[in-house]
Amino acid sequence: MITMQRPGFTGMAALAMVGLSPTAVPQTGDLATNTDCFAATDNARLRFEVFQQAPPPRSRGRYAHYPLSEAASGQLGRLAEAPEGIGTWYYHWANRAATPLVGVGGRQIIRKLNIEPSWTGNRRHRSAFSSIDRANACTLAQASSLLGNNARARRYARVAGITLISEKALPDAAPPSPADTCVLASGVLPPRASGIVLDYEVQDGRDPPMTERFLTSYAGLVHGAGKKAILLVNPLDSTGQQRFTGVTAANAHRIVALFDRTTLVLWSGNAQHSLPASYAAQMAIVKAGGPVDTKRLLIDFELAGTTLEDARFVRQAIIRDGLAGVMFWRNYARQGGACATAVNQRIAAIALGEKAQDGRQ
Repeated sequence: MITMQRPGFTGMAALAMVGLSPTAVPQTGDLATNTDCFAATDNARLRFEVFQQAPPPRSRGRYAHYPLSEAASGQLGRLAEAPEGIGTWYYHWANRAATPLVGVGGRQIIRKLNIEPSWTGNRRHRSAFSSIDRANACTLAQASSLLGNNARARRYARVAGITLISEKALPDAAPPSPADTCVLASGVLPPRASGIVLDYEVQDGRDPPMTERFLTSYAGLVHGAGKKAILLVNPLDSTGQQRFTGVTAANAHRIVALFDRTTLVLWSGNAQHSLPASYAAQMAIVKAGGPVDTKRLLIDFELAGTTLEDARFVRQAIIRDGLAGVMFWRNYARQGGACATAVNQRIAAIALGEKAQDGRQ
């Protein structure tokens, strides 16, 4: 179990440093009737962007992922249902190659196969690609199809030698797809959607020049369709993960400039065993090659294993350094329910600058 070092402030002083009030309460309904800690009214109180990795709320009914300004989900069918005022983003998995990869000491690295598009979020099918070029071609073909350009999708497939197939042609529960089969979402990005979040966790041995070329093509494709693009990467200070992904101190500043937002992952398993130290290390990597517009940076904050002190630090960093905001990564944590839960306390500290409390009169 990792023991995390705490930021150098505690209690009331910590609240004051980041603009928190120990007595403030989220504007919610009566929690005695099994409602959730946060409500839609809390969205109007956000000081910066707050992304939830979840389908957007419907106009009626309970929703466990307030507060938010943006919703990112691979459930394409839900994006068009979002109420006015909430930005929606398609969550797109960047395909990786399944070719053998050897790590330190000759250890063979086994990677999971690729997540495929799922209209309902129930899909268990996985796909494999025999080369990095073919994996990249599928990612670009999927984005082209989402953006309504099927001719370009077919062109990517033809050049790379991969097969395109609609997700409707395959059952949700099935064995892996045939090798080099690229599954396309069964629809297009809704007109009102803001853009696409690319989850770039490839770790398949690609080098920095290949990564930069691919990400340049991807961002250009999305921007050319009039949409925005967000890049989600593994922690930049994790040498084990970034070694095979191709994001380095030499190219990070150029990659950040390509995308509307790029994430800095802050989580309990960070390499420094300290969330503030991990943040400082990742900022140093991003800025090593040249100046960076901090408004393009978004903290991807883990809800499961972090602490309230971590959450307070994150709010302070966002406001102090002029970052765009936060994306909440559940990492199997459960959202919703009473304000007393540790998860809701962390959400309130970051998003609202408050201590969450039940029983508001």
